[in-house]
Amino acid sequence: LGASPSPDTSEPLPNNWCWTKFSNICSIRSALVRPEDHLDEPQVAPDCIEKGTGRLLFKRTVRDSGVRGPNSRFYPGQLVYSKIRPSLSKVILVDFAGLCSADMYPIDSRINAKYQIYLMLSENFLSQVRVAENRVKMPKLNQESLNDFLVPLPPLAEQHRIVAKVTELLALCDQLKARIVAARAKQAQLAEALVKQAVATAAG
Repeated sequence: LGASPSPDTSEPLPNNWCWTKFSNICSIRSALVRPEDHLDEPQVAPDCIEKGTGRLLFKRTVRDSGVRGPNSRFYPGQLVYSKIRPSLSKVILVDFAGLCSADMYPIDSRINAKYQIYLMLSENFLSQVRVAENRVKMPKLNQESLNDFLVPLPPLAEQHRIVAKVTELLALCDQLKARIVAARAKQAQLAEALVKQAVATAAG
């Protein structure tokens, strides 16, 4: 299906930003181990991660997972990214050590790791994933394709500012969602009360 897609690098970036390969901002570190030697440690697989949010849905141990085949070690501060069906954008930043499915890449980031997650969840990154994914029968992202992706890189101080702003906006979105859910619940309660009142009036 042709060469790996590239973002429109002719579009000017802000001052001091640059386009760079994914391999220049991080390295994939995969160290396979036998899960039976780590039964009480946490185990992460793609089903543990929420699609497109960077959130871990739940924790389980290696024993609870029932995994049999080799798993990769990961460590606090690493990113763990699913290479199977990568267009689902399943990636997290871990603050604990454990094992992850062989279908995932443990990644050491050389930049602000939270900024890297936002990069990997962006449409710019996802558009490159889709093309690489469609080259094979089983949707899977190999290291060579991943390392060749182009990403926009700002200075470190700007990375910190972007992370702070995005985190603030995501928290605001969560608050708004919670308020919408609460308002809908109150509306449902009011509707139920009005129905009961109408029934009681009709019966009387």
